[in-house]
Amino acid sequence: MVETEHLKRNSLGGFRLVWQAMGTLSVAADAAYLLTGVVEYALGATPLALILGVFAYLFIMNTGYQFSKHVNSAGSYYTFAGKGLGGIAGTFQAWNMAFYGLIGYGSFGFLGLAAFITLLDPSYKGIVFWLPVAFFAALISFIFTHRGMKISTDYQIAGGVIEVGVLLVGSILIIVNAGNLNTLAVFGTKYVSGVSQLLFAMIYSMILYFGTTVSITAMGEEAVSPEKTIKKALIGTVVLSGITLIIVSYAFTIGWGPSAMASFAGSADPGVILFRRLNPVIYILLVLVTVNSFMGYNISVSNADSRIFYSFAKDGILFLPEAIARINKKHKTPSNAALTIFIISFIVAVIFGVLFGPVQGGLMMLLINAYAAYTEHIIASISLPVMMRRIHKLKILEHLVIPVIGILILVIIMAGTVMSPGKYPDNIAVYIGISWIPIAGLLTFIEYKIHPEKVRKAATMSIEDEAWEPK
Repeated sequence: MVETEHLKRNSLGGFRLVWQAMGTLSVAADAAYLLTGVVEYALGATPLALILGVFAYLFIMNTGYQFSKHVNSAGSYYTFAGKGLGGIAGTFQAWNMAFYGLIGYGSFGFLGLAAFITLLDPSYKGIVFWLPVAFFAALISFIFTHRGMKISTDYQIAGGVIEVGVLLVGSILIIVNAGNLNTLAVFGTKYVSGVSQLLFAMIYSMILYFGTTVSITAMGEEAVSPEKTIKKALIGTVVLSGITLIIVSYAFTIGWGPSAMASFAGSADPGVILFRRLNPVIYILLVLVTVNSFMGYNISVSNADSRIFYSFAKDGILFLPEAIARINKKHKTPSNAALTIFIISFIVAVIFGVLFGPVQGGLMMLLINAYAAYTEHIIASISLPVMMRRIHKLKILEHLVIPVIGILILVIIMAGTVMSPGKYPDNIAVYIGISWIPIAGLLTFIEYKIHPEKVRKAATMSIEDEAWEPK
């Protein structure tokens, strides 16, 4: 294990944690970009897919919620796996988290923003326009992470409150203007062709929330009374974002027309089109808060991923150099880890952007990273009852039944999409995503053979352990 300085302790309260996670959720950016992935499969049942995504995620979020009462570390789900299942499982978890962290960051954060800006005006298409957007998105997020959590969360709070307000006001206006066209049928299966379509839609609707737990639990070493504040922040974030996104999805579906949602998914910035119909002011505000939303995502994910990679490097795994575990002495931030993530994620995003364009390339990367993200949650959910039994605090409902339900939801979605992988290029994304799981296993085996002692000890320390306390 690498000897390093510690992250700044007791510096994040619950309110800041909520907006750190709201940055990851980035509701305006979701509405502008990721929601089209849900619509592509759920069509007029998009609000149903959003509700199913929220409820499914609550079962999955339970694992992080329960762990946070006893285990807090910058390693997040990496440490959760190690605490219950040991270092080998923790290392396997780390390979999955590294994969989906880098892929997900570059997909939504860089290509998503580039896609949104280029879709605003057809004349902005082409690599000469979207590449600089992606680069500066990555660079700015690195600068915020380097400077520290206070400036990052100050930005998230100010921008996030305005963002949620604009979305809700615009959505309510769309709903009111729809008049008699409002219908509860969009919360049923009338407008969707089958269960397989809903399963694919749920991949995207659950991805909307998937960064929530990691973005909060990765701040475990810096949170004030983490065993209390992290739990409250998790619930507060899902409630706030869930209500907002369900209202937005309903407004978009009604405003566009439930029977016409196939054209919604294929339109350039359909949410912007709906807001433009309301009035110029609400349209301009939506464009501004959406750009801010993508940047909020970049900053939050950079903050969380840098701390997770810092934990990997501190434990000496994934063949990462010791320098990545060093803390910036002035700002007490994992700047080297943030720089590493910035470089790798940007390169991967550029490759997919060049091959498939920023819109399709970004959505493909999100689909690819879903399988590693789901595997991460499955491993942590298996680890939870094992650890709780070891410390004699096992509760059947919270630590066993609910995690099993969460695992079943994820396995059903993964199996369903693999058996029916969809059309090109989504099928390619499915095959790449599911292939990473055995690759992560092979890399874990190789790493264990090279330095078994590091692997055995990986992911076993948290701030609750005496060895983790500052000297």
